[in-house]
Amino acid sequence: MDLMEELDFHQIDFHIHTNRSFDPWGRQDGTIPLKEVIEDATKRGLLCIAVTDHWEPNTDPSIFLEERKEIDQAETELKIFLSAEVEVLDIQGNTPVDLKGHREVLEKMDYLSAAPHLGELLPNTPYSLVGRRDIPRNKRGIIDYSQRQHMNLLKNELFDVILHPYEGTMAYLFKQGYSHTISFEYIPERYLEEFAEAAAFYEKAIEINNVSLAAEKAKEKGYEGFKQGCRLFVEKLIKAGTKLVVGSDSHHRNDGWSWPGKTEEAVRIIRECGGDKKSLWLPRKRRLP
Repeated sequence: MDLMEELDFHQIDFHIHTNRSFDPWGRQDGTIPLKEVIEDATKRGLLCIAVTDHWEPNTDPSIFLEERKEIDQAETELKIFLSAEVEVLDIQGNTPVDLKGHREVLEKMDYLSAAPHLGELLPNTPYSLVGRRDIPRNKRGIIDYSQRQHMNLLKNELFDVILHPYEGTMAYLFKQGYSHTISFEYIPERYLEEFAEAAAFYEKAIEINNVSLAAEKAKEKGYEGFKQGCRLFVEKLIKAGTKLVVGSDSHHRNDGWSWPGKTEEAVRIIRECGGDKKSLWLPRKRRLP
């Protein structure tokens, strides 16, 4: 029996950070050594995971070479893929990854994941674009900017997976006072349909992230109604034939919100929307552009 052909959503976690993960300011934001990630994932019954430490403009890409070596030397039956959560820097979908300059690193990785956060619209991030004329200055402009960025990412051949699409947009709108909740209701339905159809066309996998779903379930302020909008989005993805993955987005062994393997809410909503293991994306042998 081929393990990769039998996997189902509850047996994977494709968004896990280790203690090699650092935020845009160079501060360590992950605390779990890979060895402990493997131990915890195995205890929780996972069969396949992906390590996705941040790749920011200030990241030393050699960390991924170190991770490759550690993964290859790990004595475990757990299938471990090496990826990265790559920061998106502008509306065009540019990132810190240099195909030519980082080729040695990229050849050691199983695939790359892009993660739009809209950090470039904030004044204090190292890659801030605030002050440029083309930066949106109102709610409608921000949503349109985000949509163009998401669509450009789908066309980028470097990436196989888009992590938590639109959640960075929703969080930005909420934190800047443009919305009352972190919710898909602020993203036009036609944008979600456009994204879902393009993701299927470009054969990109979409992560359903567990954190916001778990936050609403715990009645965390600001997440009211998140699941309802997420369900609509997942339905559109499945209808379009888009492949999906789930992720805990864990940075710590257990911070109360996430830990390796905590994906049950994401798995549940996929199944409620009619998804099954045929909807699950798994890495295939990749060719660099």
